[in-house]
Amino acid sequence: MANIPRSFRLLEELERAEKGQVDGTISYGLDQEDDVNLVHWVASIMDRNGDLHSLKLECSPEYPNKPPKVYFTPRIDNKHVLPDGQVNTNFWMIKDWNSSY
Repeated sequence: MANIPRSFRLLEELERAEKGQVDGTISYGLDQEDDVNLVHWVASIMDRNGDLHSLKLECSPEYPNKPPKVYFTPRIDNKHVLPDGQVNTNFWMIKDWNSSY
């Protein structure tokens, strides 16, 4: 499989979000429009109970080969969430990260 450059991948994901081409339980975008490095993102997700949660994501230079850091803001009480709100890297979705769609 071809390795897509980080910026292309992130721009594609941003475009999908702006066009509403995502699952109805999530919305996301850049935290600040002038983030030319596409590092800081915000998201809202709906859980199984219909509760809405806010997230902050940091996409490192190694993205998409490495998962973004994900933080609940505010922090939620969950065994997979660290005291600072970051999702633990042992959580299955992060631990088993797959860079392909």
